[in-house]
Amino acid sequence: MNDLRLKEKREKLGLTQVELAQIFGVSSNTIQNWEGGAKIPKTKIDFVKEKIDEVFNRYRYDENSLSYKRVVKEESVSLQSGVPYYDVDFTASFLEVQNNQSIKPNSYIDHPFFKGCDYVVRASGQSMAKVISHGDAIGLIKLNNWIEFFPFGEIYAIVTNDGFRMIKVITKGETDNTYTLISKPTDNKKDEFPPQQINKESIMQIFKVQASSHLF
Repeated sequence: MNDLRLKEKREKLGLTQVELAQIFGVSSNTIQNWEGGAKIPKTKIDFVKEKIDEVFNRYRYDENSLSYKRVVKEESVSLQSGVPYYDVDFTASFLEVQNNQSIKPNSYIDHPFFKGCDYVVRASGQSMAKVISHGDAIGLIKLNNWIEFFPFGEIYAIVTNDGFRMIKVITKGETDNTYTLISKPTDNKKDEFPPQQINKESIMQIFKVQASSHLF
């Protein structure tokens, strides 16, 4: 979407691609692609336009330097508002993020889709393709009391004691000691992902998948 003149506006504001990515809640590679002519998803166009206007409202034009200056320096702190986004695959690298507090987010996502989430990471694989595509950003909420209760029939991200990580719909198990894990693949892959039983004791942690979006 070159009609937004994203690069021109970013350079007027004196922002780097990394800083603009933090404002939009996307990766710096996404900004680079957009500036290079890649299409901005239709669901993101209005959001991007609003954010650009919002940023310009926080700057003033300096006639002496012929450039835009921040009205208040401290406002740069707002770049780190929102939900922390880690550009990692839940099934591959999420435990490192959860267990190592020194790992910094790639950016912060300030978007209504992910309001109230603890983390935003990426999904992978084809087992949930009807509702979550490979590469989608997913917002996770940690369930601290999942052992006592959580509603069946919703989508969850599961971490097992053996280090397996998966995203499934969880329903009542065949016994009191198990849950049933349901996949949502496309129809042509349905036979590859049958329902599975998982022992409750083998689960380390459950996260509710609050939202997913083609944001990146």
